[in-house]
Amino acid sequence: MRKSIVRLILFSVIPFLVIGYSVFIMNKNTDNFYKRFTSPQQNSLILGSSRAASMDPEIIDQMIHSKFPNAKLYNYAFTWAHSPFGPKYLESIKKKIIPETKDGVFIVTVEPTALMVDKSQPDDPEFYVENDKSVAKTCMVSTNPNVEYLIESYDFSITNELNKKIKPPKNVIAEVRVLDNGKVEGKIIKQNSPEKQEQINKIKMNEFQVKINKLKVSENRFSYLKKTIDFLQQHGKVILVRMPVNKVPYSIENSSFPDFDEKISEIAAAEKVKYINYNNIPNNFIWTDEVHLNPESMKEFSKVIGNDVLNY
Repeated sequence: MRKSIVRLILFSVIPFLVIGYSVFIMNKNTDNFYKRFTSPQQNSLILGSSRAASMDPEIIDQMIHSKFPNAKLYNYAFTWAHSPFGPKYLESIKKKIIPETKDGVFIVTVEPTALMVDKSQPDDPEFYVENDKSVAKTCMVSTNPNVEYLIESYDFSITNELNKKIKPPKNVIAEVRVLDNGKVEGKIIKQNSPEKQEQINKIKMNEFQVKINKLKVSENRFSYLKKTIDFLQQHGKVILVRMPVNKVPYSIENSSFPDFDEKISEIAAAEKVKYINYNNIPNNFIWTDEVHLNPESMKEFSKVIGNDVLNY
């Protein structure tokens, strides 16, 4: 009997410890989103798509501290499909902000695809692309561990990170992790030759053209952008930003949505917030894939943003 009890304890406790440790290390290094939903509520946010996901809150905080001493930025930007402007992203933002915040800073990045919808569907939130994704499905955005996210949105085994520690994956091209301030940090392990990267970028731009051809302007999304700004202004200063991209994607966007800047400028004027399109300002930035700034350029761009917020 005694041996049976010991065996039962061993077979019960050991798996529990393995799962517990697996969940623990997941919060250190897991997919690109989990950590965003386990961090505490914040008083200042960077919002938008993956173009803004690696913007550096630490650099900006240091630059704006003299004017906004209580602001501590957190990067809460996901992807164009996870976090376009709409009811689901706004709901998540509301939950992520400390309710008592009055002196925060909010950097809201905008781009055409974040304000467009599928041409084949009605412009109705019921049909929006983000509805089946983690930002929409995760009700608890500041819970650690976040069991809801692990059940609903985590695409791997619970022991995935532990498995990688035991048997590291081979031929890794890049490593991506989320820092404590929400910033997505990427490290290229295997660099493509310039010729191969150029070919890859051409393919990506063809895919981007195909994607945007299937979209139409969404008045509802513009309405939710206004609602998002209205909400954020209750908690601090808001600045609208169009991230710099390379010439080809910028041309594609402008051809598909020629009055985008005009519409954003109208909203900015009505809401009395600043709007900056950084594509209109000369730069020497470098992109990894035409639309996402490489790490060094993102550091420089974060300094530019910090300076503009400071002078706002």
